[in-house]
Amino acid sequence: MDTSNDNIRKLFDMLDNPAAYSEQEIHDLVNCDDETREAYRLMVEAKRSSRWNQPGQSADVDAAWQRFEQKHYSKRRLSHRWMRIAAVFIATAFIAGLSFAAYHALSSRQDDDSQRFTDEKMLKLTENGEKVIISWLKGTWVEKDDGSYIEDYPIVHSPGLRPAYATIKIDGKEIDVNNLPDLPASAVRKAEVHLSQGRTVNLITMPVQIPADLNGNINPELTILLTGTVPKGAYQPVTIWQGDGIKDSYDWHDYTYTSWTGQWENVRIHLKRVVNRKDHHVRINVCKGVPQKHIDRITKIMREEGVTNYELVQQ
Repeated sequence: MDTSNDNIRKLFDMLDNPAAYSEQEIHDLVNCDDETREAYRLMVEAKRSSRWNQPGQSADVDAAWQRFEQKHYSKRRLSHRWMRIAAVFIATAFIAGLSFAAYHALSSRQDDDSQRFTDEKMLKLTENGEKVIISWLKGTWVEKDDGSYIEDYPIVHSPGLRPAYATIKIDGKEIDVNNLPDLPASAVRKAEVHLSQGRTVNLITMPVQIPADLNGNINPELTILLTGTVPKGAYQPVTIWQGDGIKDSYDWHDYTYTSWTGQWENVRIHLKRVVNRKDHHVRINVCKGVPQKHIDRITKIMREEGVTNYELVQQ
């Protein structure tokens, strides 16, 4: 019997159907050996990185493998076959998300979202009829186990939820999966998503009083660093870096790598995210020696992505 294959199958099943496992079984599986524990860590990291997956994209296993190998390289290497299995999962996670905690958010320019998504349904069955997809719109109060926020994205879709492992309610009443209510996504006033309380999603359609101190879930400030050449010692061979918030620093160590045209990580992704906020502000920090073509390139990209408030700051 191939223990590694058996463990990976169990790990996939556990992540898809956590309610079928006790806490002790989950603990024993994740910690059964170093390779399983490392694969689980990579899967969790993939979940954290799965925002901005685009519907309809095909999973690029090699791209996912290369990116995570570079980012998570350590002296103790896992077997190549084991890591390739993890890479398949990671690539898929960017497309589908992991569990119903990871949501697909669609970006748009400053359109009238209330008109744009008037035909969008709150609840829909997947084609095979086995899962339910939940949708809500910008301005919805979202409450999760780790906090609350006001939805900044024009529209959000959950991955398919299996009713056997998650409870979906509307105004506290469990829905009948075989007879879904015909309600628009715009009817959701508050989405309560509680993983630690029996994997329950409660959609509130009645008027709610949103706390005055709640913020949106997108940071409206973004800083892009142009280095001109790849910095010595950089862990990625790129000349463009990004960071949330406004940064005066010209040190690449203070930023996270991005790229001009990468499939999984590129500057357009960050700009698409920030322009969902009308109060967005983008700062471009230009290091000494950056060629004009790089400055022209980022300016052109910002114009194409609808960035209206930005500044270029020379070192």
